[in-house]
Amino acid sequence: MVAQLVQYGEWLMPAPVLIAIAWVRFNSPPTNRSGTTFLMFSVGLMLYCLLIVVLWFLVIITVGQGSIGFDKLNLTLGKASPQTQGELAQYAPLVAALLMVAATHFSWIRRMDSAARAFCITLAAIPREAERLALELAQFADFQPTTDRLREKVRKAINETIGPQALNFEADGSLAARFTRAVGLYWLFIGPTSSGTPIEFANGNGKAAYTRIMQLSEAKAEGAAARYEELMQAGRAYFATPHPSKELQEALNHSINEITQLTCNLIARYVLYSNATKSKRLRRLSTMGFDASGAIWSFGADQWVTTIFAVIVLSAGMMAFMPGMLRFTGGEILMISIPFGLSIGAAVIAAVWVGQRFLEQHDTETSSYPPTAELTAAALIVAGFSAALRIATPLVPSLIQGSETALPDALAVFAERWPGVIIPFACTISLGLLCIYVGARPWRPLHVAALGALTNGLAFMAAAVIVAWLLPDEVLAKFYKGLDDARVQMSLNSGMIGVAIGFMVLWQFKRSERARRDDAEHAAEHARAGIRRLPALEPPEALDPVAPSRPGVVAPSYGGYSYANVKDLEGRYVCFRPAFTSAGIISAYLMDLRWDDAASCLTFKEKDREDAGHTQRGRIYLPDGRPFMNLVTVGGGGIRLITVSRPEEQESARGLIMTLSNPSGMHFTPACAPIVLRRVTDRIPQLGFIRPGAPDYESYRQELEAVAPEFGFFATAPQPVGGAEAGLAEEPRLSLVS
Repeated sequence: MVAQLVQYGEWLMPAPVLIAIAWVRFNSPPTNRSGTTFLMFSVGLMLYCLLIVVLWFLVIITVGQGSIGFDKLNLTLGKASPQTQGELAQYAPLVAALLMVAATHFSWIRRMDSAARAFCITLAAIPREAERLALELAQFADFQPTTDRLREKVRKAINETIGPQALNFEADGSLAARFTRAVGLYWLFIGPTSSGTPIEFANGNGKAAYTRIMQLSEAKAEGAAARYEELMQAGRAYFATPHPSKELQEALNHSINEITQLTCNLIARYVLYSNATKSKRLRRLSTMGFDASGAIWSFGADQWVTTIFAVIVLSAGMMAFMPGMLRFTGGEILMISIPFGLSIGAAVIAAVWVGQRFLEQHDTETSSYPPTAELTAAALIVAGFSAALRIATPLVPSLIQGSETALPDALAVFAERWPGVIIPFACTISLGLLCIYVGARPWRPLHVAALGALTNGLAFMAAAVIVAWLLPDEVLAKFYKGLDDARVQMSLNSGMIGVAIGFMVLWQFKRSERARRDDAEHAAEHARAGIRRLPALEPPEALDPVAPSRPGVVAPSYGGYSYANVKDLEGRYVCFRPAFTSAGIISAYLMDLRWDDAASCLTFKEKDREDAGHTQRGRIYLPDGRPFMNLVTVGGGGIRLITVSRPEEQESARGLIMTLSNPSGMHFTPACAPIVLRRVTDRIPQLGFIRPGAPDYESYRQELEAVAPEFGFFATAPQPVGGAEAGLAEEPRLSLVS
């Protein structure tokens, strides 16, 4: 027992030490972790650790076989005896680890290690990912101070130093607005450190991450503080001059760009360091004041890991419960299903990456050749990864047990079962083509997922037929009870797994692709129409502040619905209704319906209204048992109510809006009108004040005309009646609606 524990200790002790050394080397300098996403950093680190572990295994095998030993040191110790060599082989893992640590003191070993580390760092996109995010935040993302304290700090800094002419919180693209934005970014992230005030956008772990980033980037923060002083001087020179020269304008633009880029670089590193997934990073940016409403859906680390777990569970369940399969122990099932799940996970991430890259590059082309070279290269990499897993799975336990023939045995097993790498290869090709040619179709996610499931299932079955044909009967007999039906059953099992993978991947890919297209087309519409992006709105007041009973379920006063029941309502809609002040005009704008985790309810937010001053957002109430939903905005004592039908699969939401019309000055009039919400599936239709003759006017008008009487009823005052007709009047009825 003691000897066995010692043997296990020889393996357990060096492994974590080598991994720790790999972590320190890979994260040197310490800013590497904040230079990319958690997923990319983990991939690069795992590859670097894998290279070190592979080298460790090779040294172990070499030591165990007697190729390395004290005989190499015969200049000082003399020729080692076979007995000494055998004793050394017993401690091969420890000796190999010591040799690897000592070898780093040689220059040529250091050069090899530096080259491998540089390759893995480049693969992890360090620091390109941080620079990319910083550029997006600096140049494209709207920013508004989210707290009164920060807004007041910015107002005070500008008014006291320059004057009110330099202050503009509106995102209208003016020089004053850009100057105010730069000052706000500085006081959001860098100013608290220089002035000793607490930050307002984080607590707990977020504050620890902020402190860490500021410590690692102390020189950059000091440089940003110096650039801020130059910014204020340039602003004072420009805004204090009645007719500023072009040189003053260029100097101010340069200072704005410089301080914005420096600050956003630190913000990007903070966000990447603090949050592992894209959804959490977007939420973090939103709390800091950036407009992160777009691209909520994405195929990221969460979906990838979910796919891997699903494949592992599904394949393990088939091995355990499918008729015709031999009975295996739990350990044997995991030894087979885990490498298979990891191989399919690699195929999924490779296919999605190729698909997204292709669609971004060929977004405007109606037809193009598939990326055959990229898909083939990705599939070959996945096949190589699968082969390495299949070799390592039996190799590692054999090495731990001290087997002298571990590597030859593992290679012999792989030689028998190598056709298994065809399925991950085919999965990469199949999913890549499906993402490109099916995921980009203007269909609903369910339809895309269904077609993807069917097609990918057929691809898996075809690949399984080839695998079953190449595998010898001796290998099939180790898994199936009867050889007559083994190949057919193998194809059917693989097809079922392919169906599940195709459905999950295409469902998520379609939603991420739709969000990407919405944002791209939305930006294009802005560019064509010259519509400026709206600043962030203050959160609405709550009609009922009662907290929900549990996460994912709203309070009873909101209707008691759960996220699972309303997630199909999420998305982007075009909302249109008759204009109140101009007859014949239709007002059309966008409306996003999203689940808000903080409020634990479904919310809506209007975008791109021509009358931007009346932009609204609020919460959604769904009365139980009634096919209507209420979109409510509460603010400053005023309430606006939209009651529309719950949209079916291909139908629009129709109903009425009740609000105040503001025809002029301080004149307000209660107004009611038909309103329609139509889901945006392909292109963003015409927005703004739509006049007769416009391309989308007639379709808007017909849908509004169809609101009454099924989806909205306008009761009018009764007409005067007299004489005998009065007796024929209908008896009044009392109708109670709770």
